[in-house]
Amino acid sequence: MVEEPDQNIFKQRQQLQDMAHCYRKSQILLTCVELGVFDSLTKGSKFAAEVAADIGVDAHAAELLFNAATAIGLLEKRENCYRNSELAETHLTQNAAGNMARRLKLEGAFYRRWGRLIDAVRTGKRPEENCSDEQPEDWVRTFIYGLYDMARTIAPVIAELLCLPDDQPLRVLDIGGGHGGYCIALAKRYPLLTATVFELPRVVPVAREIIAQAGLQERIAVQEGDFHHDTLGSGYDAALIFGVLNGEPLEDKPVLFRKVFSALNPGGQIVLREFVLDPDRTSPPQAAIFALQMLLTTEAGGLDTSEDWAEWLVLAGFTPPQQIELPPWIGSSLTIARKPSTQ
Repeated sequence: MVEEPDQNIFKQRQQLQDMAHCYRKSQILLTCVELGVFDSLTKGSKFAAEVAADIGVDAHAAELLFNAATAIGLLEKRENCYRNSELAETHLTQNAAGNMARRLKLEGAFYRRWGRLIDAVRTGKRPEENCSDEQPEDWVRTFIYGLYDMARTIAPVIAELLCLPDDQPLRVLDIGGGHGGYCIALAKRYPLLTATVFELPRVVPVAREIIAQAGLQERIAVQEGDFHHDTLGSGYDAALIFGVLNGEPLEDKPVLFRKVFSALNPGGQIVLREFVLDPDRTSPPQAAIFALQMLLTTEAGGLDTSEDWAEWLVLAGFTPPQQIELPPWIGSSLTIARKPSTQ
């Protein structure tokens, strides 16, 4: 008599197989974005050969790709013609209100970097090949606009949750603010607010372009500088550090907090938003995985715990920090600490 197989073993094997195969769906999505498949289909249904000719690829291979994209819900197929699914039309075409295409082109670069994870783990350093994506002239523009596409839906929520006074002038400093999207949201929410985005020289033109598109260049300035070497100025009521600390060496983070402390008015606040690890550094899962991304993309970056931040903030002179939870669809939280009103 044949022994009944252990169903739990089969479930575990399936779990591992599904985990190993996740890259397949990722590549279908990223390849379609990179080739411009969804933009080709914005005007309606087409045969595979028509789309292939439009985007300059092999017709047979394109049909295989489009069938797979249909299988995972990115396209729809009727009478051998393809069209965008509602998901793709809403988020993956250039003129879509929720356009994620530029962001996903960044993910294509990150995908290539993750393919060298074994090298990074062996050496403890970012693989040399992972710097190559950052060399082309259009990398900075692609990177900044990709981040902006993600931030512009989040920024208005954060602007509201900060609960700044709206009946008095305010000066905000956004350190490493890149696209300026958070300052844009703050300026729209608080009519007496002015802001400065402090950024590296190669980012400055892109930041100014985005701010000008929002019509806020009179209220939001972009200051060229490097916070490792330059002072941040003074007289600010709030300072934002979003997505910056995870790329910094451990020893530089307390130094940055001290610089921000000096730049703030008494009673001013520092606002942090990054992935933060729990004390055991294995959770939340998204943060633990992102810590590996920092190994792959920075020279010495890494994630911290809330306890790390609290220690460095207090040592810099701030009050003990408090957290503001963000909606689940955003994830993470804001960490806020104040410079005492009296010294």
